[in-house]
Amino acid sequence: MPSLFLAWRYLRARPGQSAVMILGLALALYLPLVTHRLVDEFDRTIGARAANTPLVIGPKGSRFDLALHGLYFRARNNGTVPYSEYTRLVDRHDGTMIPLHSKFTAKGYPVVGTTVDYFHFRNIGMQPGGKTMRQVGDCELGATVAKELGLGPGDTILTDRENLFDLAGDYPLQLNITAVLAPTGTADDTAIFVELKTAWIIEGIGHGHDPDLDHNGTSPKLVKTHLEITPENVESFHFHGDSASFPLTALLARAEDAKGQALMLADYQDNPTIQILKTPEVMAELMGMILRVRDFLDAHHVLVATAMGALLALIIALTRRLRAREMETLTLLGCRLGLLLTIQVCEILLTLGLACTLAILGSICTVKAWSEILLHFAP
Repeated sequence: MPSLFLAWRYLRARPGQSAVMILGLALALYLPLVTHRLVDEFDRTIGARAANTPLVIGPKGSRFDLALHGLYFRARNNGTVPYSEYTRLVDRHDGTMIPLHSKFTAKGYPVVGTTVDYFHFRNIGMQPGGKTMRQVGDCELGATVAKELGLGPGDTILTDRENLFDLAGDYPLQLNITAVLAPTGTADDTAIFVELKTAWIIEGIGHGHDPDLDHNGTSPKLVKTHLEITPENVESFHFHGDSASFPLTALLARAEDAKGQALMLADYQDNPTIQILKTPEVMAELMGMILRVRDFLDAHHVLVATAMGALLALIIALTRRLRAREMETLTLLGCRLGLLLTIQVCEILLTLGLACTLAILGSICTVKAWSEILLHFAP
């Protein structure tokens, strides 16, 4: 088609001008595209995880903080619930109950104390070469944690100090990595899982004795920089107090049927210190706020698109005037008026087509990159 060929040759002959127009249009199209795709991806991701975790139980306070903590381990709770609440739920209600203790980090990643039931609850497998946690101090890494830190079974990782300036505080605990979990594309990939007892040791509720450091009056605070649990000293680790009072930061629950869920919700209706949340409803409310922000951005994008359209029309009008001699020469060479108009329409269509292609490819790459970033830095 001669008109399309001539239009393409014209754009190639003026690379600077063509690039500016294509990039300007691509940016105007990219912004609304990437906004909608990111919001839709976020809605799909949190909706699926919330649907898989119908109920979250925790201390009274911010509903959003508790829901995000139970789903993503990132938000901090302003309180705890006793371990006895977990045992009471198991005895009183049918369904799946999962205890969580997530107050600490290792290399910036959340350390999640739970039971083996959590992995069945989330349907998380294990990569080849790994072994299930067998003693306190063992841990299993999420796939993203293992990849970014370059760690695997047989390696160790230190927990982070809560307060770097508290020199008299508890030691960091060296965790022994026994397995790397299979990738799931969820927040589980960016977490480090330990047994509840290990989490309580990190908190200082449980402790052990190292006889090698308790001699000649030497203070272990001046010698040892972290706790290490080995087969030789694991038997010395113990807990003081009643385990029923040991803290949990949240409980995940899934009733067997609608009646069981209703009974569980009613069980906490008048509880003064503990709340129960239907996570799909809480996350839907959170998404409602995000969608209102998206609506505002859509209005802004309409203004940008209008301004870009007006600018494009001005550029086309000026270009026609600047190319008057060129069009006259083509007419003298035998080009019909219809062919001249077709050439200019093809130039506009090629510009729009390239801009749309760039905008779509850019939005796809951005969504893919930001999906991993949002997973890593989820609140």
